[in-house]
Amino acid sequence: MNNLTIEGLGKCYDVAPPEGERAARFSPRELVRGIRNRLNGATEEPVQRSKLEFWALRDFSLQVAPGTILGIIGANGAGKSTLLKIIARVTPPTVGRVVGVGRVVSLLELGAGFDAEQAARENVIMNAALTGVSRAEALQCFDEIIEFAKMQEFVNTPLKFFSSGMYLRLAFAVAVKMQPRILLADEILAVGDLAFQERCLEHVEQMGREGLTVLFVSHDMEAIMRVCNRVIWLDHGKLVKDGDPEEVVTEYQNVSWSQADVARSEKGRTANRYAEIMSVRLVSAAGNEVGAPNVNEPFCLRIRFRTLRARLFVRCAADLRVRRELVFRVIDEETRELPEEGIYDAFMKIPANFLSDVNYTAGVSLGIVRDGKEYVLVNYNALSFMAYSSDTAKMGRTQRVGLVSPRLEWSVEQVEVNNVVA
Repeated sequence: MNNLTIEGLGKCYDVAPPEGERAARFSPRELVRGIRNRLNGATEEPVQRSKLEFWALRDFSLQVAPGTILGIIGANGAGKSTLLKIIARVTPPTVGRVVGVGRVVSLLELGAGFDAEQAARENVIMNAALTGVSRAEALQCFDEIIEFAKMQEFVNTPLKFFSSGMYLRLAFAVAVKMQPRILLADEILAVGDLAFQERCLEHVEQMGREGLTVLFVSHDMEAIMRVCNRVIWLDHGKLVKDGDPEEVVTEYQNVSWSQADVARSEKGRTANRYAEIMSVRLVSAAGNEVGAPNVNEPFCLRIRFRTLRARLFVRCAADLRVRRELVFRVIDEETRELPEEGIYDAFMKIPANFLSDVNYTAGVSLGIVRDGKEYVLVNYNALSFMAYSSDTAKMGRTQRVGLVSPRLEWSVEQVEVNNVVA
């Protein structure tokens, strides 16, 4: 029997019409006519206004057997997180149904459901209650949770003093010790130090042999290949491919790198007749692609692009946002020569101890210069990622709540005024 069965699933959102269309629908003339009709007692049929619909998922069906660690990949907006939210019952589907067997536990956002003012014990009990586990059962496995999370020294410490790495360890330990049959993880298995990742993966594999089903969403293809025994690829809310991880990931990457070929006019947003943006990724100091960077270590935002002509020039720019609020924008001070047609990588280095423990969205742009004229390529939502910090960086300090948290140099000096210490 399958742990999870999805049939004809669809999720539709109503979106606001463009400004011009909105103005036409609610013009002053229409408003005045409606008021006059009401004052005169006239009745009229309501105007049937068309709706603009966005289907985040459509006609999606899937069966997942016990023991499957299912990777879910696709570009931003493909419907990955929407799928997990429907399964977790965070949002209802518009059409279709989801049938699951056993307890469903979700790790959709780091620290979701935690109270930063409370210590570990109270948070374990509260999180257990959210998944339908009684207080007695939660207390019975409390010691196992603390042991797995390696947090024996911090049981009575309020979570506001925890690093995001400690949040992760506690959240994951609570999730897996609640004996779920279905575990939902959105990027979170790619967060944390390597030793903890390995322990998580070993535990997930062991639980998989005991019948656990895991749905793992990530932009980190290396993590997907390492963790999953089956992968599905979503695009614009529809299932494109389902099968072996290596086969599906390889085809997805090849399509992602080449899809800009269909539009090479100057009007193209990510491609024109001179160049195209192929991918935007995060890269560690060691040169490996990562889905979630450690804020205590330097890393790079890498823009891979291809030029279709020789003797071009490029000027790069990138911005970072949190919940649509601009955090910063960086523009390369140099216009760099691209002498030959080919593939290039542009790197923007982000220093250690600069970002905060939050979710960021990165946008990128390339100004391609040819014969003194600039042709701009832009991807406003090129990449979303979750930043996390190591344990030692946060303990003993107040919680990092800013959109950025640079570690700056401080000094304190004694001042003498008229030979008297002030």
